[in-house]
Amino acid sequence: MQLNEYPTAIAKLQAEVFDLDLLIEQTHATVKQIEAEIDSAIAFDQGLKNDAQRKARRQQLLDEHPSYWEQQQFLTQHRVKRESYFIQLCLKRNEFSVLKLEKREAIARLELQNSQ
Repeated sequence: MQLNEYPTAIAKLQAEVFDLDLLIEQTHATVKQIEAEIDSAIAFDQGLKNDAQRKARRQQLLDEHPSYWEQQQFLTQHRVKRESYFIQLCLKRNEFSVLKLEKREAIARLELQNSQ
């Protein structure tokens, strides 16, 4: 990759990380909404007498919810993918820095040769 190609590659990776951050945020909000609905249902359930019953009922409702675990799985997948892109982004930034340093070193050597 040429030095002038790095800013575009870095920007693309940053955009991917940003898009995944949005997906993670949206999915997390969906999960929290499901949990809030279940917690609300439990709060108004007069048949639940203690914390142990409420916790058991909460877990049962989460297990039975049609999309709760699917959303949890999406959340995990998005987080894994985001970390992968973030690692690639860091690598590109580091490669870009090294390449710039190498170019500066080459320029300094040329200037040194020309001054002698």
